[in-house]
Amino acid sequence: MINRFPWSSSVYFCHLLIISIVIFHTSSDAKIAPKCRDTDMNCAVWVASNSSDCENVELVSSHCLRTCQSCGEPIDPKYDVKLLPPKLKSIAWMVGRWRSEFGGKAFFPTIPKFTYGEQVDITIADNAEDARTPLLNYTAFAWDINMPDGDPTEIHSENGYIAIDYDKEQEKEYVSLNTAMSNGFMTIEEGESGPNQVKFRLQRIGRISFSHDSAVRIMFREWTLLDENRLEARLLMTTTITRRLMEHTAVIYKKIYP
Repeated sequence: MINRFPWSSSVYFCHLLIISIVIFHTSSDAKIAPKCRDTDMNCAVWVASNSSDCENVELVSSHCLRTCQSCGEPIDPKYDVKLLPPKLKSIAWMVGRWRSEFGGKAFFPTIPKFTYGEQVDITIADNAEDARTPLLNYTAFAWDINMPDGDPTEIHSENGYIAIDYDKEQEKEYVSLNTAMSNGFMTIEEGESGPNQVKFRLQRIGRISFSHDSAVRIMFREWTLLDENRLEARLLMTTTITRRLMEHTAVIYKKIYP
């Protein structure tokens, strides 16, 4: 059979060759291109302690791309740990927006077991730099995952502040959390600060005059950073009914910002 277009085969081969090179080059770039995220759970504390490490320390510059803002969009100032007052730098790991769509578990002898979703926002207070006691803002919103699609149905919410103090005599750092809750209760909780973890113990609980009496006698709230993207929260309590310490809620959040 006579080929009436002798140039067509060579042109077709060249096109295939070019396409193959482009595809290989693109896929290779995709594999080696770094994602805009942190790869070490200590990044927030490192950068908060010394932001110049982003340029001068290879460990920080290579593992803390997002916190250093070496890539991606600029971080909202209220989440930017570079702006944290010195007194709050040891708890920089808390700062962020944390969310669990349906991973919350609630269990207690006096209530049916159920699953819930929750979002926690911990941000730098607007006047944190100028205030005598610098603060982090704290908000939490939990919703019923069993309701129809649409706006989440609130089952509990909290708003409050996080502060930190250093006890010179004991040479220990203490973190305090005070909350106002949607059920009419207010709490003051305090705990010793540790690396990427804090365990609060209930110190005081109050209520509005027309709320029911609280059955809670002892309460612990534990926050633990599991890795650069996950935060675990557990709530344990003793009540006038149970009379022994039991786990009430447990949830693992994923960091969704920054």
